[in-house]
Amino acid sequence: MKKTNTGSEKPLKRTFHKSFRLVRTTALMTCLTLSLAACGSKEDKSCSDSTTGSANTAAVNEDTTEANKSSFSRVSQDIIDNMAPATDTEGLTVTDEMYEKAIFNSGNTARLEACMEKAARGESVTIAYIGGSITNGSNASPQASKCYAALSTKWWEDTFPNAEIKYVNAGIGGTDSWLGVHRASEEVISEAPDLVIVEFSVNDYQTLNKETYDSLIRYLLTSDSEPAVISLMLAQKNGGYAKEHAPIAFKYKVPMISYSALLTGGLVPWDKVGATDGVHPVNSGHSLIANLLTTYYRSVLENINDHESEGYMVPDISQSQTRCRYLNSSILYSDSFTADEMTGFTAGKVWSPLTNTNGWSTTSSGTISFTVNAKEIGIIFMQTNKEPDKNDTRYDVYVDDEFVCTIKGYESATWGQHLEYASVLLVDDSATHTVSLKPNSDSIGSEFTIMGIGITE
Repeated sequence: MKKTNTGSEKPLKRTFHKSFRLVRTTALMTCLTLSLAACGSKEDKSCSDSTTGSANTAAVNEDTTEANKSSFSRVSQDIIDNMAPATDTEGLTVTDEMYEKAIFNSGNTARLEACMEKAARGESVTIAYIGGSITNGSNASPQASKCYAALSTKWWEDTFPNAEIKYVNAGIGGTDSWLGVHRASEEVISEAPDLVIVEFSVNDYQTLNKETYDSLIRYLLTSDSEPAVISLMLAQKNGGYAKEHAPIAFKYKVPMISYSALLTGGLVPWDKVGATDGVHPVNSGHSLIANLLTTYYRSVLENINDHESEGYMVPDISQSQTRCRYLNSSILYSDSFTADEMTGFTAGKVWSPLTNTNGWSTTSSGTISFTVNAKEIGIIFMQTNKEPDKNDTRYDVYVDDEFVCTIKGYESATWGQHLEYASVLLVDDSATHTVSLKPNSDSIGSEFTIMGIGITE
């Protein structure tokens, strides 16, 4: 009978770091084979003695390896023996087959191990999550404590009780990796994280932002705190998710945990873990995601004393899947950036789910223009499906006096009140550009809110 893990029992020990021992043993056997072949005859005493000596040496070396395989003592064995169990899945059975399928890429774990060593020393460790509404905890109840991010962070708190575990949740509903890479600097990197879990596979499924996701992973990995990064692959009921994320994670050797593999592979039916909207997980779904993450953490910690750190170096940008033109992205807000001209717009506090809520708003279909030095520019604005007489305000966007697109504050097919964006410029080199918003002739409403200007310098 296959052993299962429901989160309440200790799972089977899973190993990702034993390959170097297998290679070493194979090499020894190859050397012995070549040595015997060179002797030609076992009656040649000198060769026989030499071969016997080599075999004995190999046996001693292998015995020494076995005896010292846990001699690195990077983390107290007491911590390892008493680590917290994987997150309870509220009765949902997780088999070894499911877990192995979910570990889409075990990746390089050097930075994650360093994070665990830091926690084991009782130091402060910051764990950050950046993603969309699932990361924010949509459909979890209560949202703050039952979302997968909070549940998986609790494993760190329980396993390393002497460490200060700081929890940063930068999940915002309806956001994809374009917004993620622009938000990362202020909402994640500024916190000097030790570990970052990235979740944009559902929202990037529609936008297919391969370059922004690639840039986000590189941006995080190369930030000053050198955090470990884990790519989390989720999916909708229809199986939709951003498959383009996988080769990016492989290129960076970033661990990839794929909840989507269980849904699309038929191992977990949607009605067991998902809401009727076909997009968001319910409590059991959030606990399953957390279980996969914490089971992976357990596997890494169980084996941490079996080897020295293999180290990690971010691949050169020339090896990236894309051109990574969104590095060093950020958002300009009205409290630190001034518009060139405003007629009918006011700078100040606006409705916004962003950390900084200083933007620009109008109730009279005003006009506004900005001068920005950048190679990439986007307008971040509020959109809603309510009160079209007020909110169906449309603006034509011009960059350097050339029309680019029309944006609107109302969309009947959208959901609630949320942030939206329009990318209006992407070139290879930074230069000074003027961005202007002018009312469109078909505009019906009069109210419009700009939450910020996304840029890459």
